[in-house]
Amino acid sequence: MSETIQIVKDEGVIEIRPKADAGYEIELLPNRSDLYIPRKKCQTTFPLEMIHYWLERTGFAWFCERLSRHEDQTTIIAILKRQLFAYFSPEEFVGKKLLDFGSGSGASTLSIANMLPQTEIVGIELEAERIEIANRMKDYRGAQNVRFECSPAGDQLPANTQDFDFVMLSAVYEHLLPNERKTLMPLLWSAMKPGGAIFINQTPYRYFPCEAHSTGLWFINYMPDAMTHWTVRHFAGRNPENRSDDWAVHLRGGIRGGTEKEIIRNLTSGDMKSARILQPRQNGLRDRADLWLSGTSPRRYRALKKTIAQAFRFTDHVFGTIPGVNVEVVIQKCGS
Repeated sequence: MSETIQIVKDEGVIEIRPKADAGYEIELLPNRSDLYIPRKKCQTTFPLEMIHYWLERTGFAWFCERLSRHEDQTTIIAILKRQLFAYFSPEEFVGKKLLDFGSGSGASTLSIANMLPQTEIVGIELEAERIEIANRMKDYRGAQNVRFECSPAGDQLPANTQDFDFVMLSAVYEHLLPNERKTLMPLLWSAMKPGGAIFINQTPYRYFPCEAHSTGLWFINYMPDAMTHWTVRHFAGRNPENRSDDWAVHLRGGIRGGTEKEIIRNLTSGDMKSARILQPRQNGLRDRADLWLSGTSPRRYRALKKTIAQAFRFTDHVFGTIPGVNVEVVIQKCGS
């Protein structure tokens, strides 16, 4: 077995240890205890060449977190598969076009491409370096039905972004600044065919009692922005974003989620009647409350969860919302 490899960086040491079976275990050993590292350990099947490629482009503190998005995809695959196939059968994606907006380094995009091998997948991302990584990963995975494109600006889409049957925003909407929500969402809407559908998932519900995405603080979703900013800076965790004196940094980090009505209003520029929230009908599901329940553990507090699902069925029918931790919604563009 090869010996442990140590790579010395300014922030600390990266240890790469070969596993007994295959692949490597990686551990980040920081020089400072106050350095924010979202994930200190990870495992990978990538060869050393690919590990070094990732390290050159992600830096020390976020190395394991970002590498793991391509390696440990059990959770994200389950979320995507559950939503996609709750609303449409696999056959309904055959020969269609799907846009993955905010594709980052391509982890979720490549997962979708693997799930839908007969669908044309396009990933769009603003940062050119992430597009470069995504294309490297595409070649490494041998994906044939996906391509990546770079947005020319934060409020624009690449030229000829049109005629999509499906659009996916996976953990993306919350990171759009308020002006971007009003400019980009209508562009995505225009890029969809009539009858097309847009998937939103992993976006925090704007008025959930606990802001779990960025801070873990209770009740700040009900505070004015200035008060929220002050509270976060003084009481949130070690993430450097939480200490920023620039409110835009907090917004970009995802501190303000969304609601179904806000998303539809931004998509349609206020023409609410041109969109409708779909209900999942596949796999024995009756509605979005059923879908929410199917995503919870079947072992603990089942009776309570069924009661909550019934309450969500009421709020969805009356107010058009499922006020859970995250917004999970599929919106169809009306028209023939």
